[in-house]
Amino acid sequence: MHLLPERDVSKILRTMNTEQGQQFLKALTDSLSTYTAEQSTADSEKLLHQPLRSHITTKDKNTTLIMPSSDTTNVGVKMVTLPAWGTPVGVINIFDASGRLIGLVDASEVTAFRTALAAISVFLLCGHIKRKNIVVFGGGRQVEWHIRLALLLLPPGEIESFTVINRSRKRLDDLEKNVISQLKESYPGVSYKLIAKEDTPDYDSVLKAAVSQSDAIFGCTPSTEPLFPYSYLQPEKQRVISLIGSYKPNMKEIDTETLLSGGGKVFVDTKKACLEESGELIDAKMTEDDLIEIGELFNSSHKPDLSKYPNVVFKCVGMGIMDLVMGRTLLEVASQTGLGIIMDW
Repeated sequence: MHLLPERDVSKILRTMNTEQGQQFLKALTDSLSTYTAEQSTADSEKLLHQPLRSHITTKDKNTTLIMPSSDTTNVGVKMVTLPAWGTPVGVINIFDASGRLIGLVDASEVTAFRTALAAISVFLLCGHIKRKNIVVFGGGRQVEWHIRLALLLLPPGEIESFTVINRSRKRLDDLEKNVISQLKESYPGVSYKLIAKEDTPDYDSVLKAAVSQSDAIFGCTPSTEPLFPYSYLQPEKQRVISLIGSYKPNMKEIDTETLLSGGGKVFVDTKKACLEESGELIDAKMTEDDLIEIGELFNSSHKPDLSKYPNVVFKCVGMGIMDLVMGRTLLEVASQTGLGIIMDW
């Protein structure tokens, strides 16, 4: 059995080059494409099996998510706990087809990485939209990975600036110290502006200016109220709006008018889970007919034309199959580079 602790997961992901990034991207998009293509396939004939995740919330308000999946070759079960206070922790259990446990991969880094990768996979397909000015809401790992992957996978020189907006200053200071300072050296042509709501007296006007000038907005917060009003958008300007932070019906990062600004259509990772878990979609009373799974974008036979949508709006709640294929790819890379711990089981 191969154990891959957080330090080794982090080393693999933070030192990968563009070619390796494309390897992870292909593994993810292939799985999403297959998932969508098999929606009308009988369960007994499917390659991918993706039940809805379940959760346990304790008296102390600690929530544990259980996310099973299978792609026939392997079975994966991710368990991650979102504590009332502190950083999420978890593990991806990977089994072979016979049920033998072959790997344990720390899930803390993978969760943020794979969700950001899904958002960037959509962003990469929006060549009709300028991708100069990017606004990211939040201050944690999800923000870091949206920035890292955008810089790694988009053509050099396209991105000119990132504006990161968060409630508190401390997380932004940590982001600047631990992430952005290094990225400034690697990508000297990109500028960064970090805005904290708590210490910005004219916050509303600063927020409006940032949102109105954005080419892409990435929401990475578990907010229970919209991060900005629809009126802050320029209606004539096309942009990508990606939402990955909210994962419960009471959470929402944008209002209904902003959600519907993509011509009433929203791209999602999975229709069923998003309709169950996304507060934005529930508030807007959306149905499966209003949603397009991004797996269709990676199916060469009938790709939707993204240029026809006023905005490209993407909502992702995450699926176990994403963790399975990312965990398996990490184990493959770890085996090639000698990382991790091999032990008998």
